[in-house]
Amino acid sequence: MILATGSYSNPLPVEGLDEVTVWTNREATTTREVPARAVIIGGGPNGVETSQWLSRLGCEVTLVQHADVLVNREDRRVGEIIKGVLEEEGIGVRVGRRVERARKEGDGAVVTLDDGEEIPTDVVVTVAGRTPRTEGIGLESVGIEPDEKGISVDERCHVIGAPEGVWAVGDVTGKLLFTHVAQYQGRVAVANILGGDRRANYDGVPRVVFSDPEIAAVGLTEEEARSRGMDVTAVTVDLPETIAKPWTYEQEPRGTLSLVADRARGVLVGAWAVAPQAGEWIHHAATAIRIGIPVTELRDGVAQFPTFTGAYIDAFELLDI
Repeated sequence: MILATGSYSNPLPVEGLDEVTVWTNREATTTREVPARAVIIGGGPNGVETSQWLSRLGCEVTLVQHADVLVNREDRRVGEIIKGVLEEEGIGVRVGRRVERARKEGDGAVVTLDDGEEIPTDVVVTVAGRTPRTEGIGLESVGIEPDEKGISVDERCHVIGAPEGVWAVGDVTGKLLFTHVAQYQGRVAVANILGGDRRANYDGVPRVVFSDPEIAAVGLTEEEARSRGMDVTAVTVDLPETIAKPWTYEQEPRGTLSLVADRARGVLVGAWAVAPQAGEWIHHAATAIRIGIPVTELRDGVAQFPTFTGAYIDAFELLDI
């Protein structure tokens, strides 16, 4: 038995929300009609993506984020960069704000923030996190007791405490709620079901926001690395000032790459980029982190010219290792 029930969008305790038109990202991505106005609650990956594509289809969008920065799982600079991008495109961004209530008004609705601002809208899109789907699937019949994080699995993706032959993969396990992690866990589980002994390793898993420009990150932020007591060396490079690719890729070149390394071990422990196609070339850093390739070896690499990957070579040279 393989449990793969996924997750659901977190319900929001907002007064009056049940009286207005509410979408999750599922309704937003399957709609056949673009609303004239939308308020999006949640400034994480889904919120950033949804706000941008709805806006580009002609919707007047306001994005509300409770944290004081967008995409707050990542380095602050990531959220600051993408906030500027969204605002330049005409999207209203409210950070450090909370939606307190909503009310029906005419054919639309009005959303009230905690500072008293009232925002008229046609739909409210809630994308403020997800919760593993563990209720109503009969877990008690096989002796499984999930916790608030989901169903616990071991390195082989076998459910901890369950009878032999009960496996779980994907969001329901609470481990990095990404489609690509679910696919990876599926490969691990199947290999073990077929008699192998494969162990899941979650080091170096990339995190990508498919905005424009894309946001891509892997490993630890600089703050996280320092909080773990690492002797950190970090560098941030402006791509148009560093490599040729941004100039050959678009008329208004842009992009930023940042690396975080542990000086004591001489290895990369984190990276982020806000740039075109960043979701493709973040894997250079992801592989380095997963395997633990020394920075001295990474410096000796040769990158195709002109590519965005070439920025790594310049950044590796600037790390104090």
